[in-house]
Amino acid sequence: MNEKVYDKNSIKKIKGLIIGIIVIILLIGGFLVFFEKIENGYVGVRYSMNGGVKDQTLSQGVKFVGLDKVTQYPIRLQTVKAEKLNLATEDGKATHVSITYAYKVDSKKVSDVFKEFGSINVEDIEANWLKAQLLKSSRAVVARYSLLDVTGSKSTEVQQSILEDFTKAVEQKGFLVEDVAFGVPDVDAETQKSIDEIIKAGQEKEKAILEADTAKTKADSLAYQKVKAAEAEAEANKKLSESISEELIKLKEVEARLEHGWVEVQTGEVIVDTTK
Repeated sequence: MNEKVYDKNSIKKIKGLIIGIIVIILLIGGFLVFFEKIENGYVGVRYSMNGGVKDQTLSQGVKFVGLDKVTQYPIRLQTVKAEKLNLATEDGKATHVSITYAYKVDSKKVSDVFKEFGSINVEDIEANWLKAQLLKSSRAVVARYSLLDVTGSKSTEVQQSILEDFTKAVEQKGFLVEDVAFGVPDVDAETQKSIDEIIKAGQEKEKAILEADTAKTKADSLAYQKVKAAEAEAEANKKLSESISEELIKLKEVEARLEHGWVEVQTGEVIVDTTK
């Protein structure tokens, strides 16, 4: 009799445990189905199969969405690197360049972005549509410059032009681009050698110009010093000439006679004053 009671109690406990596990599973499943966690720096667009898109977006945190679906978009800057885009320069040189850009979705146009791209996640948009727009803008810009310009003196200008062109191409769809970093173009060894030689020649030319300018500056400085010295001497002579008067001459003559005596010439004879 005790054994039967014991068996009944054990069965009840097992059934209770099973029911508890089922309830927990249902609760977890319900949570996963009916709730959505919006990541930090993202907003969610809520939509249903029969009711369409809800205009009100979901901010970060855990949100009850029922049976609706949610697609999340970043409103905080995201950094994306497009590897080895195939570009061609004005002089017909083919090159591969990796370009990194920073973007976010305009928080005011999140619903419009969903209406344009549907339930496609943002990673797929980056890998396809955004990359295609970046490639289009980069090709249009790079085609206006020579390979030497792209790799050297005008690389910053090229980068800025790509930023401006790419920004205009995507902002109308709700994407805001804030920065573009243009990588080092990948060229074949022969082309790289030619570029290095041209850069070296340019550096040597700049060095020669600098040395010539330095020499000219020194020569101009010496010439200026000579001119100023001559002007100073002429000014001193002028002042001296202006300071000599007839009275001064007589005074100097008297001083000389007092110091050296009198010398007079009369009828071919020299008479010396011996009063000293």
